[in-house]
Amino acid sequence: MLASTVNGARMHAGLSFSRLSELSGITPDALSELLEGQVDFTVVDLAGIAAALDIPITRLLPASGVDD
Repeated sequence: MLASTVNGARMHAGLSFSRLSELSGITPDALSELLEGQVDFTVVDLAGIAAALDIPITRLLPASGVDD
C-alpha cells in the first residue's frame, strides 16, 4: 500500500524512477526494493522521498482512521 502511494506520488510529480532516487538520496537498488514491497520504508526513506517530491511526508502515510 505504501509503495503504491509513493509510486503514484512520483508519477503525479512527473519524476522518473532515476530522478526520485537521485533527489531522495536512496540508491536505485534500495528504491526498487522499497517500491516492490521487498523491504519496509523507514522514516528517513519517507522523509527523503517527500522532500524529493516537494510534498509533506503526511501525504505518503495512510490515514489512521482514529479520531483524535
